[in-house]
Amino acid sequence: MRVKGVKNKLAVFVSAIVLAAGISYVSHASVFAEEKSAEEHDPANSWRFKDGKPVKQQEPVGPSISARAVSNAWKNVNGVFLNSLGNPIPNATAKGIDVSKWDGKIDWNKVKADGVDYAILRVGYGENLKSQDDPTWAYNSSECERIGMPYGVYIYSYATNTTKAKSEAEHVIRLVKGKKLSYPIYYDMEDEKFQGGLSNKKLGEIADTFIKTLGSVGYKNIGVYANKYWFTSRLTSSVFDKYPRWVAQYNYRCDYDGTYHMWQSTDSGKVSGIGTNVDLNFKIGSWNVNALQTTAVSSMKLNKTSLKLKNGSSYTLKKSIAPSNASNKTVTWTSSNKKVAAVSSGGKITAKGVGKATITAKTSNGKKAVCKVTVRPRTNKIKKLKKSGRKSIKVTWSKVSGTTKYQIYMSKKKSSGYKRVKTASAKTFSFTKKGLKRGKRYYFKIRSYKTVGKTKYYSSYSPIKSIKR
Repeated sequence: MRVKGVKNKLAVFVSAIVLAAGISYVSHASVFAEEKSAEEHDPANSWRFKDGKPVKQQEPVGPSISARAVSNAWKNVNGVFLNSLGNPIPNATAKGIDVSKWDGKIDWNKVKADGVDYAILRVGYGENLKSQDDPTWAYNSSECERIGMPYGVYIYSYATNTTKAKSEAEHVIRLVKGKKLSYPIYYDMEDEKFQGGLSNKKLGEIADTFIKTLGSVGYKNIGVYANKYWFTSRLTSSVFDKYPRWVAQYNYRCDYDGTYHMWQSTDSGKVSGIGTNVDLNFKIGSWNVNALQTTAVSSMKLNKTSLKLKNGSSYTLKKSIAPSNASNKTVTWTSSNKKVAAVSSGGKITAKGVGKATITAKTSNGKKAVCKVTVRPRTNKIKKLKKSGRKSIKVTWSKVSGTTKYQIYMSKKKSSGYKRVKTASAKTFSFTKKGLKRGKRYYFKIRSYKTVGKTKYYSSYSPIKSIKR
């Protein structure tokens, strides 16, 4: 996906002579003139290009590089693909290139012999104009089919609205008709001049129109190309979660946090049969190139939106995801306060301390559901009721760690009429209620509370116990 300006005044001069002579056949000169027109109207401006000319990227080299690592850079060694440091690329399963007319005429036999597993070919750029076809597209696609090289395509987008996006899709449809694609059609969205000022919503609408236009005539294997920054900051619409990402990051590794299925690792690759530096790519994972379209999660719910737990107890939340056939139902669970409530990767909440916390479940495409958790002190119990003196009853209770105070309640009826008769400190475990009547039955219950900030969190009441005075 590199752009290089090439001027050919001789071609234009020859074309003019041919036209003046009234010759109607298609000459080499007319092809050159078309190429020149394409160059004049393809002023790509992005993180890689400035006015159609490539800007050399500075690739971080990471830790110390040995001679072995340099010689093995981006190669398949004993079935393992290595990065520029000579270290394995995690989950890389195939090595590819992407090419356009800027890579010149390619000897595809040599390319295949040099260990390239697949290719992504540029069909052109922009709207559906023949002058904006890539002039090497026909040759490159025919050669790939001749030698059995699996290939897909990409188109460089300048679309600033849905009308232009539809035309760009029609541009692809016109050129790939009858071709034997085995890799996806990619929409290259990166142009700073035309698309950099658009809203994230508008970029999503443009991509959605492009993809649906292709889908309307049967093309389903469609992906989106951009660099890490664009995917993180601009291509954030939910549209982009439905289709595989081809991420460009010129580095010894790709550290994009989202899901992606192909990584463009460098624009300085060396491949036999290509006279220029070439973009190298790695297929990530074992996805089926003929079944790439995914169904994104549209919503998620939890069976509880609020929950009260006793300190030390646990509860497992259950999630429901729509639609039921969503491709990636992986959920990440987090807690706003792990000291109050921790949560496992399976949604199990464990109460760790008194207070409040928010548990958040998040899908890979950003859909969220939350549960507000309140953790209360554990319930203690009355250990003993004992007559004391002539008119008193001594109440003894169990200790609850981390509590602030205890509250003791008494009533003459089991099911009603309870009044607080004592608030005791956390260091006190008994209380004697005086002034009671002999021969009368009294009922007691107790609870504790802990103060966090300005909020008191109360435990449940203990089981009721009674004694006759």
